[in-house]
Amino acid sequence: MFDPHPAAAPSHHDEDQDDNTLTLLMRDGLDQPIHGLSMTLTLPTGETIEASTAELGNLSLPLPKGKTGEVKVAVKDIEGKTQPVCTVDLAKCKEVVIIRSPKVEVPLPLRQHQQTPPKPQPQSQSSKPPTNAKTPATSPSTPWWVSNGAWNSAWSWLAEHLGGGATPKADTQSAAAHRGLSQAGQPMTVVAGPEGPNPDNLRLGRNNVYRTAILGAAKRLGLIPQALCALIDCEAGKVTEHIPKIGPDGKQLKNKKGKLLTQPIHELWNANAGNAQSGAAGLTQFLGSTWLSHVLRPGFYIHTQSVANGWVRQEADAKGKTHWVFVLADGKTTSNPYAKRSSDDNVKKCLAMRMDPTWSINAAADYGNANLKLLTASGLKLADLNDMEKAKLMYLMHHEGEGCGPLFIRNKLSDRKDGVGGLARQKQVFALQLGSNGAAKASELIDRADGDVEVAYREWLSKYIDTQFGMASKYFFSAPIEFRSLSKLMSQVGGEKL
Repeated sequence: MFDPHPAAAPSHHDEDQDDNTLTLLMRDGLDQPIHGLSMTLTLPTGETIEASTAELGNLSLPLPKGKTGEVKVAVKDIEGKTQPVCTVDLAKCKEVVIIRSPKVEVPLPLRQHQQTPPKPQPQSQSSKPPTNAKTPATSPSTPWWVSNGAWNSAWSWLAEHLGGGATPKADTQSAAAHRGLSQAGQPMTVVAGPEGPNPDNLRLGRNNVYRTAILGAAKRLGLIPQALCALIDCEAGKVTEHIPKIGPDGKQLKNKKGKLLTQPIHELWNANAGNAQSGAAGLTQFLGSTWLSHVLRPGFYIHTQSVANGWVRQEADAKGKTHWVFVLADGKTTSNPYAKRSSDDNVKKCLAMRMDPTWSINAAADYGNANLKLLTASGLKLADLNDMEKAKLMYLMHHEGEGCGPLFIRNKLSDRKDGVGGLARQKQVFALQLGSNGAAKASELIDRADGDVEVAYREWLSKYIDTQFGMASKYFFSAPIEFRSLSKLMSQVGGEKL
């Protein structure tokens, strides 16, 4: 069985690219490319294409411009029979889709099983072999899978792809290897992928290296892990990968100018991401000021860890009232560590922990949970929301901040009292959010909203969040839970819908 999911792609396109293609990426149970897979593809027009995947498991289909409908995907099994595996909806998968199989092809060449013979038993004189009998050959004391390098090779692959440690020592190798034998001394083969159907119903694909941190943070907050994954996927910086667009004839596609085409995808979370413009850093993109304020908040994961590292402690003031302070490298303390961000080693070390995935994931979870409490305290009613809907509001609050988040929900962004509100400021923020040529794009969207900046901005951000969360089904092995649009959520909790 194969399972298709859209892969995150850039929001802009190279003007030299040909947008009228759909790139398929075929992956196996280890999330590795399936090379040379024979496929039969039926386009919405009824046309049938037979082709094989390239080295990266990739295959690109030229599609008529503006084409909608479904692409039916079938593959040939080991017996040469055609098996239908999935259908790709072009309305949802417009540029690239990853199709995963839970299976792994493992070549197992036949070889003689070498095994240490049983120890010789004492023999009587009458049972001794004739003097001209040949001495039986004995197997080497080291198992063959160690002596021929197979164990080291396999462990190195696991360490590289699944985040394992150093190769176990020789005594551990021997013990582990012998555990691969049955009681009768026969070899047993076990193929283990990075993940499979599990009690959490959680699928992470290439981001499986973050599973432990995600499950731990989700359990602490009482959320399903898929909700936390959807939140992280919106916040995380992504590694950009460029996949060649390979046509059904096996050749790389070109545009009208003869330039070779590639398909950029953003799938793998980048634990070392940084935003030079805002200063946000790490997997979940925290500003230094926010991070350093959170290490002083009891109950937050990064607070507990900072206390353990000696960076944060309690201190009593002149009246005996205790409060949390940051401990600087010279032993002095401060309640505003951000002011020392460029001069103090302890502050620098703490900020560097934004690049630690476990710290970053837990920080995002705690911040989201605190923001839900803030919304409840502001009078909004969140009791009837499921975990995916709560995660949507978590991301909205992370995006808008504690001041603007509740105002966004109530459609009162113009009521800001912090001195940075007003029509001009809203236009400026809107343009920054839209990136390249943002001012022109913002003006176009504002014109469509009859000149209302707040309506235009709310419509744009709501659509963006709904689109991002619309891909959350990829984190479920089966039965993803249903959740409402942000517009309906805002109305449900006591705000104003679009």
